[in-house]
Amino acid sequence: MTIYPPPVGKQNSAYGPTAPVSVVRALPPHWEQVADLRIPRTTIMTARLHVTAAVLAAACASGKAGSGANAAPTPGPYAPTASEAPAVQPAAPSGGPVPASVRYGPSAVRYLVHRRLHIQQAFSGQQQAQDLGAQLFVAAAITGPADSVGYPATFLVDSVIADSGTPGPIVESLVRARRLVFSGRVVPRGEFLNAVSSDSAVAQSLIQVLGNFRDFLPRIPADGLKPGASWVDTVEATQKASGSEISRRSIIRATAAAWEQHAAVHSLRLEGTATYQLAGAGQNAGQPFELSGTGDGASVSFIADDGRYLGGESRDSANLTIRLPVQGVAIPVIQVTRTTVAVLP
Repeated sequence: MTIYPPPVGKQNSAYGPTAPVSVVRALPPHWEQVADLRIPRTTIMTARLHVTAAVLAAACASGKAGSGANAAPTPGPYAPTASEAPAVQPAAPSGGPVPASVRYGPSAVRYLVHRRLHIQQAFSGQQQAQDLGAQLFVAAAITGPADSVGYPATFLVDSVIADSGTPGPIVESLVRARRLVFSGRVVPRGEFLNAVSSDSAVAQSLIQVLGNFRDFLPRIPADGLKPGASWVDTVEATQKASGSEISRRSIIRATAAAWEQHAAVHSLRLEGTATYQLAGAGQNAGQPFELSGTGDGASVSFIADDGRYLGGESRDSANLTIRLPVQGVAIPVIQVTRTTVAVLP
């Protein structure tokens, strides 16, 4: 999985989405009666709702930002085909001589994706923290032959299990994503383009946690990944969704470190770091918000010598400021996201 935040556009990086979600824990009873906290409860509750909406907008920008020719089209009527949910069999370890470079190609792999989020917010001197997460069982199928865009591909969300402590509304949204299918094309760099979901409304809830699989596969050079190769990408993108517009500028550094055994398969180890800036604005229930911030992260991914993505792990940390003009407040938010991806038998 592209398990670091948001490479988009024409970049060849080894990262993927971070899709942070923010949920605010209820405050202790009567805390606003403390002498130096004079904001009415109704204002506090309204502010919390708008902060959550703003952070979710940032999450959407991280998970599926895109523009121009690479932006996914508006999903049309869903007509399932036999290729959208193929029977996935575990691939055997590759053999033979090690190739000079690695490229994505036809494969069928099942993954367990575990994403854990820690969100910390400060409002009028009160610290609020929330931990949540989910495990997603995903079947990915890339088939041939490739067309002018790339290889036909599908991502099937087989099931979702929320971590203990995840708020009920998020659990309900995740459960609805079971059997959700994304169909599109995987291009040589690894981006999943022209994605169409089997249920656009349910897909929006999943995007907040995992994204739309655009950046699930690590980004690699279009002519293949070679041991020892290093590159730096500067990526700019703007995401418009759900009444918000969030822009992101990332500087991403990646290296194909070395061949090694991973999950008993000869694989290239990809290492990467990134820094980014976020800025944007939007509305929630008719109330405006503004968002800005910075973040950084690191990831390690593995690609087998036959082109299969074998998982990895990442950590991302973001410092955001959310301004609510109507309430006249600015709320700092810290988000730490940890993601692991493992191949299932």
